[in-house]
Amino acid sequence: MSAKISRRKFFSGAGAAAAAGGLAVTAPGKLAAAVEAPAARDAGLPDVWGQDFLYQWSPPQNVKRDLTPGASAIRLSCSEDITNREGTDYASLFKGMRDAGWTACEAASAAWLSRKMPDTEVAEIKRQLKANDVVFYGIHCAGNIIAPDPQADQWQRHIIDAVHAAEDMGCQLILTHSGSIYPDRNAPHPLNWSRAGWTRSVNALKNICKSTAGSKIEIAIEPVNTEAINNPWAFKRLREDVGDPRLMCGLDITNMVFTSTAFRMTELLNTTFDLLDGQISYVHAKDFVWDGMLPGLDWAMNGTGNMDYETFLVRVSRIKNAKMYVEFLRSPEEYQEAQRNIRAIADKVGVKIYGTQQPA
Repeated sequence: MSAKISRRKFFSGAGAAAAAGGLAVTAPGKLAAAVEAPAARDAGLPDVWGQDFLYQWSPPQNVKRDLTPGASAIRLSCSEDITNREGTDYASLFKGMRDAGWTACEAASAAWLSRKMPDTEVAEIKRQLKANDVVFYGIHCAGNIIAPDPQADQWQRHIIDAVHAAEDMGCQLILTHSGSIYPDRNAPHPLNWSRAGWTRSVNALKNICKSTAGSKIEIAIEPVNTEAINNPWAFKRLREDVGDPRLMCGLDITNMVFTSTAFRMTELLNTTFDLLDGQISYVHAKDFVWDGMLPGLDWAMNGTGNMDYETFLVRVSRIKNAKMYVEFLRSPEEYQEAQRNIRAIADKVGVKIYGTQQPA
């Protein structure tokens, strides 16, 4: 495989357009001040060449990188999710995951909630997870909690049901989104970043938290450029406004990349991990390139694009009980290639990856 392969070339043409509303292009003030007080004017990376320079998209010279690994051995998960289809052989399912080097998993909420499992089946899943040393940490809810009514209420109820299902399975978290005012969560509505859109997201999450009060399940929000939570400052403010410590970040750095930060990934990584220290449930692992004339970003094979994967893995390894979800690939072979790349980079910087991967 070549050094850089974009999703447009490698994954049959699906590009991820960079949406408006990403991190500020030229944010005055010092980075430390932005971390301490996430005011709108400070919500971005610091100036590189001074405020008199219009576009500051190039990285500073000699960006400092602290590649001291953390104590966690990262458990890898991938989007070949756990299934609860009737008749599933869970012993074979989890053994296959472990043999392939995956030591954690999550479930897609729509399928997982579509069938009520008997207690005996739940017990068998837990028994086989333990026997194969695989962690089932969460349920992924790709819903839209601020969609036009009545869909918003339906999706909020779905998230609440997912929290209860996660409790039954002994999971750590559910993952969801702040949503879009359009019915399609992935469609960027022009008012997603308005005060009205913000208030709608805050109220939806307050309702979910109130309806699941007493639960220990974390409610992780995944940042996405098309939604109001498209940068670490926005998530920090969301957590404060909702006022529930269970609200955590399911961090996907690539979903927050904008043209102004595409070549400043070391800074974006360190800023995000510093700002959200103690508020990150787990992370997604992808990569990207900007290889076209228009400001669109394309997915790339892990470790071959713009992401500073050395810094990324080091920062993930500093999260307690770190879990990392590899997604947006098409086949088991591609997931194995991504895993080999990740393990090779981790080995280079001294980051521990839990379990072993079979030779190619």
